[in-house]
Amino acid sequence: MASALSDVAEELQKWFLSVSRLTEESLFGIVPEGPHRDAVVLDALKRNARVLSQSELDNAGKLYSPLCFFLAAACRQLGTSLAVGHWRAALHNAIHLQRQAASTRAESARVGLEIGSPAAIFKQEFDEAVNQAAVARDVSYLNNEDRQVALGLAVNWGMRLLLAYALECGHSMNGSDRRDLAWIANLVEPLTRSLDL
Repeated sequence: MASALSDVAEELQKWFLSVSRLTEESLFGIVPEGPHRDAVVLDALKRNARVLSQSELDNAGKLYSPLCFFLAAACRQLGTSLAVGHWRAALHNAIHLQRQAASTRAESARVGLEIGSPAAIFKQEFDEAVNQAAVARDVSYLNNEDRQVALGLAVNWGMRLLLAYALECGHSMNGSDRRDLAWIANLVEPLTRSLDL
């Protein structure tokens, strides 16, 4: 299982590099490097954070593009990239929560608690981190350094949200070479059936 997890993490890291490169060349690249590009990145970060925070989870994959744009902008803002180890940790966490939710579903229903799906749980954490980072709204009680930490947490939760969201939206790859939400679901779903994590 550890080998399969690492293989999938490596695929996700390569996929995100292409997402980041494409976002950099198209969305952020409307102006040259410098203060204007930094402003475009910040605008994209805030716009997509607002879209995600104000949206409900759906089954159609409508949050895929805003989530990808948010992750690319946040990584650029933080001056970091997502390595294989980050994806491996996100996969481990998302799969663990998938299994945990499946095993506690009946008991939570028996006591009348609506805990929510893994994607819903990750989205709650993501939304809170985005609020603390003051990127969806301009109000935060945190200083600049702590806002950067909150933005890092939003990236952390955003990766996990992406994986759980892909699994919950379902997948139907009909021979397409697209590397989109369905591709992510097809990549991750076999790991959820493995015995060991």
